[in-house]
Amino acid sequence: MRIGIDMRMAGTGEGIARYIEELVCHLAEIDRENEYVLLFQDADVSTKFKIQNPKFRKQIVYSKYYSFAEQAMLIWELWRLKLDLVHFPSFNAPVFYPGRFVVTIHDIIHHHFPGKKKSHLFHRLAYRFVIKMAIKRSKKIIAVSENTKNELVRHYSVPDNKISLIYEGVRDSFFQTAAADQSTDDVVRKKFDITKPYLLFVGVWRKYKNLPFLARVFDILKERYGRDCQLVLAGKIDPFYPEIRREVFASKHAADLRALGYVSDLDLQVLYRGASAFVLPSLIEGFGLIGIEAQAAGTVVIASDIPVLREILGDAAAYFDPKDELGAAEKINRVLTDAAHREALSDKGLANVKRFDWNEAARQTLMVYKNVL
Repeated sequence: MRIGIDMRMAGTGEGIARYIEELVCHLAEIDRENEYVLLFQDADVSTKFKIQNPKFRKQIVYSKYYSFAEQAMLIWELWRLKLDLVHFPSFNAPVFYPGRFVVTIHDIIHHHFPGKKKSHLFHRLAYRFVIKMAIKRSKKIIAVSENTKNELVRHYSVPDNKISLIYEGVRDSFFQTAAADQSTDDVVRKKFDITKPYLLFVGVWRKYKNLPFLARVFDILKERYGRDCQLVLAGKIDPFYPEIRREVFASKHAADLRALGYVSDLDLQVLYRGASAFVLPSLIEGFGLIGIEAQAAGTVVIASDIPVLREILGDAAAYFDPKDELGAAEKINRVLTDAAHREALSDKGLANVKRFDWNEAARQTLMVYKNVL
């Protein structure tokens, strides 16, 4: 088989980028039979992405993801490669691509939170059309959670047997057993001006991530419970949502906020393992990878009580209503105060992450490819 994998999002630091990078690396470890063509749009990213398997080769394409060219020129770029199958790691498959393809649907968050990047009615209709056609014309759909699978069945009446549920995994470097260097940890804390115990959030600054809520909860922790700590926010500050930045920094204790922007995986490992707790206040998620990364580091996770996070984090997290600021502050304060509760959650988290393995994800994905062909 000659399989094309769309890696145009590689190197962006986004969740889909991490998904496809990890999946391809592990496919290269287990599949020595099939030929793969990895489709990059950035030559530098392509060069830096190392694969030892000689059956994996790289190809530069010139159609940017989420663009008009993706719906036009990419079809011809793919057709010339004579691929038996293409795997698109997101819904944005070319609508009129005539070949066989598999698509991974991570979530349908844009149904609930359309966002501002594509705020016009035309953009929203285009999104609905593209995802509908990807779902309809794909030979198989990979869903990363049972929650996402249920959403697809409910919104698009997808036959259950067309969807394969394949969980994501956790990079080995995030695990508690990974080598920790105190001097490195100190350097990272100094770089980011982290001088106190801290709560950590990782993610983009968008509405569904519920960051202004978290900032208000932080104020309550400071004022009602007297917590002398910092709130560290790691992740891209989206310029399309300036009101989120304004609301976050309207905190009465903004001096103890640290907005880091994008951080490297090496720095993120340090931030995870050094946090007093990891807080995930999202209103909606497709999987919640950052939650299990934090669990792998041995850090206690405190999360929104929403179905997908219950599915992924199990009983290894403390949960709060993502609209109840007082309740969330109380839950966080209990975790910070009760050492036995904190240790129990940490132990459960380390056990929970064993359910998520990139080798297994790659094995199941390869089976999808074989079944389609």
